[in-house]
Amino acid sequence: MQCASARGRVDRACGRTVAAVCATALAWLPPAAAEEPRVEQAADGGVAIEMPTVEIVGERPAGSIRAPGAETTVIDAARFAGGLRSMAELVGTSPGVTLHALGGPGQATTLSVRGAAADQSLVLLDGIPLAGPGGGAVDLSTVPAALIERLVVSRGVLGAQAGAGALGGAVELVPRSFGGGLQGGAQLAAGSFGTAQAAFDVETEHWIAVIQLDRTRGDYEYQRKLTPELADAPYYAETRANADSRRAGALLRWSTRPSGASELSALLQGSTGERGLPGRVGGLTPRARADDASWVGGVRYQALAGEATWSARAWARGSWLRLRGLRFFGDCAEEEPGCDPTIGRSVAARGEAKLRSPLGRAHVLSASLAGGIDAASGDGVGQRRRAVASAALGDDVSLGRATLHPALRLDLAGQDLGVSPGITATLRPWPDGPLELRAGAGSSFRAPTFSELYLDQGALTPNPDLRPERALSIDAGIGWRAERIELHAGAFWSEYRDLILYELNPPARIKPFNVGRARIAGVEARALVTLPRGFFAEASYSHLDGRNLRPGEGQDQALPYRPPHRLYLRASHRGRRFEGYLEIDALSAMPRNSFGTAALPGRALFNAGAGVRALGPLWLDLEIKNLLDDRTQQDLFQYPLPGLSATAIARARL
Repeated sequence: MQCASARGRVDRACGRTVAAVCATALAWLPPAAAEEPRVEQAADGGVAIEMPTVEIVGERPAGSIRAPGAETTVIDAARFAGGLRSMAELVGTSPGVTLHALGGPGQATTLSVRGAAADQSLVLLDGIPLAGPGGGAVDLSTVPAALIERLVVSRGVLGAQAGAGALGGAVELVPRSFGGGLQGGAQLAAGSFGTAQAAFDVETEHWIAVIQLDRTRGDYEYQRKLTPELADAPYYAETRANADSRRAGALLRWSTRPSGASELSALLQGSTGERGLPGRVGGLTPRARADDASWVGGVRYQALAGEATWSARAWARGSWLRLRGLRFFGDCAEEEPGCDPTIGRSVAARGEAKLRSPLGRAHVLSASLAGGIDAASGDGVGQRRRAVASAALGDDVSLGRATLHPALRLDLAGQDLGVSPGITATLRPWPDGPLELRAGAGSSFRAPTFSELYLDQGALTPNPDLRPERALSIDAGIGWRAERIELHAGAFWSEYRDLILYELNPPARIKPFNVGRARIAGVEARALVTLPRGFFAEASYSHLDGRNLRPGEGQDQALPYRPPHRLYLRASHRGRRFEGYLEIDALSAMPRNSFGTAALPGRALFNAGAGVRALGPLWLDLEIKNLLDDRTQQDLFQYPLPGLSATAIARARL
């Protein structure tokens, strides 16, 4: 597109076209430092522009570029500086999210978004979908939080926007961004139960490297009932055994600009760890162990082409898991006959291309194509592989005060083919006003993963008889965004066919089953308030009602492991010399089987922390979790949680 003479003079019409191209590019190219162009009024009434090397700059989006118009929560990791936060704990601050942990620090943790199973929500690292062994649910404990700058949690059936598998929603992990020059930071922490962490990062204009090391003995005391079926049964004190964990994780990211309107970037992230598998209350496994490793890497080129933007990317990921001292019925000594280790491996690779272009003044069209392969192998599994492909179309339609975002996606996974249509809409009654109304609807598809079908993962046992899932959802909400306050509230309704649920498979394992049909509905609300003098307050609430619709004994019963109510409150302060926070995370009682005959009690965790700038950039903090020292608490699958724990943290950034 020719807009200027040799002297750099452009007319107003051409200037408007350039602005449209740059606005489109902002949605695709990541933020980067920029030198401002010099603009002068020409003698003939045009505009003379002296253009430096172009580096496209954009403000951090308030929601998800991948799923515009969806109900979204953005979590800035920097707000939790001064505390020892896992990735799961950061995600858990969003409304609509429930964590499925298998014990204390370092143990496997997956997430549920709007009541969907762990495999029904996507987790993306810089746009690359992560997966556990066999392509299953992501274990958030294997992704170090130090690698991430912010998280974007989008809720709803978003298969058309985010990809097959997003039946509950999608969590986008945005990695640490590039600095303007050489800088770095470090954090050291030590606390109760032998818990320790060391994290380091170094950044320049073109690359960033982060490493995080974690360990814990996990030998905390807890209390349990020997006869939990009796309401007045006494508690007995025990010490958690075989709950130790060690993990190392790293991120390397590189970027360069071959020209002013293009970018070439690469990302590599890896994690490896070893931990005990202690088992749940009533099904302890003191000799079971697990070793794991995972990696993901990708290369992307993206550029402007006239009024359009395009990108091409290749990525791959892999995982390895070895289980030791574990049998189908409990644990065993490794030297015993028939107690051989079980090993599982998986790998996935994709190539993808995307194009985005304005069409007239009211439309911005997008299209993408992707293809690749999924493969898994392991003891008792053999070699499994399948081809995968997808094609997607979308449009951003501007109608003045309203915007529409229709999308359509086709996914092929082996023999399973699915179509995912979706649409979201937003309306601002006043152009510059704080009020926003939104609504959305979508239908999506998810094929069972290799892990669900074939791969033994210790606490989780496979089911080769699973069928693909399909889901339909509608939601609506209202938001108020002002200078110092944000308010969001909404409601949703979803229906699942061939829903896959994880249920207790006696004596001590969890197994997925197709329930048949289920309906999940709920309400979500969030408030964020910026107060004077560095104080900040936030609150989120989720109500969930999930029902089994399959005819039979369990019809109309509540779906298990889904708390009807969840409340999260946090008040914090960040000043030049002092910082601190107080938070409450409460869950209501919930059923733990499909027949309504057993329930998990509600629980509430109180956490607090305080810190001081000791010298220059050095901060010293003390964090206490479970302030009330309630040692009777259990997670969703009856794994005991730690009582009061204290952690000392030192961090500095140069």
